[in-house]
Amino acid sequence: MAKSKKLNTQGFNTFKNNAFITKTSEETRALGKQFASVLKSGDIIFLKGDLGSGKTTFAQGVVRAFGNKGFAKSSSFMLVNEYDAADLKLFHLDLYRLQPSTVWSIGIEEYIYSENISLIEWADKLIGAENDNQWSVEIENTGSERKIKIEKKK
Repeated sequence: MAKSKKLNTQGFNTFKNNAFITKTSEETRALGKQFASVLKSGDIIFLKGDLGSGKTTFAQGVVRAFGNKGFAKSSSFMLVNEYDAADLKLFHLDLYRLQPSTVWSIGIEEYIYSENISLIEWADKLIGAENDNQWSVEIENTGSERKIKIEKKK
C-alpha cells in the first residue's frame, strides 16, 4: 500500500502531476487545506470523481483554510455556496443536478470568471470551459483510501 505523500506547498508546481493518498476524511480535509495555500484570486478548480468519492470533503479543507469556521456543505441542493475569504470570495459550486445544456443559462460565468476562487464539483458538465480549468483535482475512493491527483493546468 502506498504511503501518503507529505504535501510541500512551496509554489504551485508542487502539485503538478502529483498523486496523494488519504485514509480518512480528516486527512482529505487536511490535504484540501494545504492545497488552498497556493490558490489565488481568479483560480478555478475542477473537482472530479464519482459520487461519494470525497470532492466535498476536500472542498471543506479549502474552505477552512480561508478562515471559515462553519462546515462547508455539499452544494448539490443550493448549486452555489459562497464563503468570505479575506479580500475575496470562495464559491463552491456543484453541478450534479444540472444538465450540460443548461449550465451556462444560469449565469455561472459570473462566479467562475470573477476575481474570486471557484471550486466546481461535477465540472465535466461545464462544456466549453475545459481550457479555463486552472486546477484539476481528481479523487478516486477505493473504499479503504482516497487517491487524489492534483494537477496545475495553466
